[in-house]
Amino acid sequence: MLSFLHKYYTFFVLSFGFLLLTFLYPMRVDAVIPQVVVRDEGFSAQYISQSIADPISIEVGETVDVIFKFKNIGTKTWDAHSKNYVSAYTMEPRYRSSDFFADNWTERRQSAKIDGVIKPGQIGELHLKLKAPDKTGHYVEKFWLAADAWSWLKGGYFYAVIDVVEKQTPKEIASDIPAPSDEEDTHEDTTTTVSIYKAKRLLLNKKEITARGGEQIKIILGFQNLGEATWDKYAIIANEPSGLAISRALSFADNSWKNNVRVIESDIDVEQWGITKDTFIVRAPSLVGDYTLEFQLEADGRPIHGLRVEIPVHVTEDAPLHYQVPQFNNHEDVVQARLETEPYIRVGLWKNPDNNVAFVSADDNYIVYAGDEQQGILTKNSPATISYVAGTYAFASSELNITSHSYIRLVPETNAHAIFELTNYSRLVSWKGPYNFNSYRGGVEYRLTNDGLNNLYIINELLYEDYVAGIAETSNASPIEYIKALLTAARTYAYYVAEHSTKHDKRFFDVVATTGDQLYLGYRSEALMPRVKQAQDATRGYMISYNNDIVITPYFGNSDGRTRDWTDVWGGTKKPWLVSVPAIYDKRDNKKMYGHGVGMSARDAAYMAEEENKKYEDILKYYYSGVEVVLMYK
Repeated sequence: MLSFLHKYYTFFVLSFGFLLLTFLYPMRVDAVIPQVVVRDEGFSAQYISQSIADPISIEVGETVDVIFKFKNIGTKTWDAHSKNYVSAYTMEPRYRSSDFFADNWTERRQSAKIDGVIKPGQIGELHLKLKAPDKTGHYVEKFWLAADAWSWLKGGYFYAVIDVVEKQTPKEIASDIPAPSDEEDTHEDTTTTVSIYKAKRLLLNKKEITARGGEQIKIILGFQNLGEATWDKYAIIANEPSGLAISRALSFADNSWKNNVRVIESDIDVEQWGITKDTFIVRAPSLVGDYTLEFQLEADGRPIHGLRVEIPVHVTEDAPLHYQVPQFNNHEDVVQARLETEPYIRVGLWKNPDNNVAFVSADDNYIVYAGDEQQGILTKNSPATISYVAGTYAFASSELNITSHSYIRLVPETNAHAIFELTNYSRLVSWKGPYNFNSYRGGVEYRLTNDGLNNLYIINELLYEDYVAGIAETSNASPIEYIKALLTAARTYAYYVAEHSTKHDKRFFDVVATTGDQLYLGYRSEALMPRVKQAQDATRGYMISYNNDIVITPYFGNSDGRTRDWTDVWGGTKKPWLVSVPAIYDKRDNKKMYGHGVGMSARDAAYMAEEENKKYEDILKYYYSGVEVVLMYK
């Protein structure tokens, strides 16, 4: 067991601080700090953490309790029973009446005390209740710790980023319960709600299938419409054993199906309380193995999410040599991508380079821009330097020398996948061996941030799949279906943060190249880990959706036997795809929690792929409840 763990899982140890900040703002440093006079530096504090990550989402009129932790780094003890107890006062404007005043505050301008006796070197907790006002919107509540009637605390500034949202009506979502027998079951109560579309499964004649490859099996499946809407039409959709819609090597499809995944379509109206009953044929996949056959109900073109039927399929022998997998030539079985083209992603690569950045590419010429204005061409194999001094950017090569008040940008002339090297950048990763990860695909931008910190960044702008291939959150020796699952979750996370978060907006990129988001090591990592590249190719363009929306997909090292609900760790509004599920291999091996615990346990998922031969989609659907794997681009 230990050798197996060493083989597959030593890479988890540094992986996932990744979503402890979820889609956050960089904590405690991305706002201009107010000015106060610290009378007594014996009262000093260091911000440690908060129990609910920014942005804190609160429904109108609701209250949340956020625990802020501070370390006493001064020489004076914080004593809640002394006249100089420590609490927080509102800032900007100072001593203002807060819109988030709650019942444990001392007054509208002053929070509760930090309880207990906190000696130098110890950590104190400030319980800050926040009651949302009636007006929705985006708020930043700023505070400063004070020793009451004596002194502001040095380092005591902190703030909370808060989104006040409308009250949400909970959706009823229940898991699908397998039928108790191999006969028709008319008493199932597996229910889900999507708007006015609601259904439960009534009939299912098979709870498992054992068959020879290619053998036909009769399925009887029925549903009841519990929603308010009459279904003008409905359909039953099946999965593919291979997990990828482009694969036709294996199939559950019969020639009677509409296409490779669309089992039946019906134009019969189904009114509220109406019942469907359909009989159809499925075929066992052609190769020996264990599979999961899944059915999804679609009403009026809307998937009834959460109402998924799963049947284990055990194939005892390969299909005869003459067996032909059903083929469908109509256009309906072609999965339509949601985006017309593969998008680009911007990665914060190198923070505050010393003096200048040395750049060279042997792959392609690069177009040089100052801001949006083209300045010239850097030919391949020609080294160049980029620098910034006192408000002026400079680009220098044997062919082109420019200075500008606008940032410098280099874009491949003909090949978007071109590889470049930052020759004076040293990026070593101890557990990866003696390699310098300083080669990347795509273009670069050298730019000053606009977050008040005036940091310089080298930003790598590249196509999404090149980014995914360079992610180094796993080992090349890991089970391939697990790697596929990890990369799909990683691709989804990056897209969600880029499209739905303002985390890095003032730094002009989408994700950072460290475990602050996901560890990205670029082209050299891609070359060192061919199985990761293989998994990226196999899952190209696929992401995770819930209720048809791309969602945040945290993952972490390993659990103590069960993953955690989103709200258990970060509070806020429930995310129904991020609920607690058993992690049977973590539990079996008596593991302790490593990481935040929300979403996919990487270690448990790898064992699931290794010992159960689970496909990557099944792994994802286990840890992210009620989701689908959808094609975003080809």
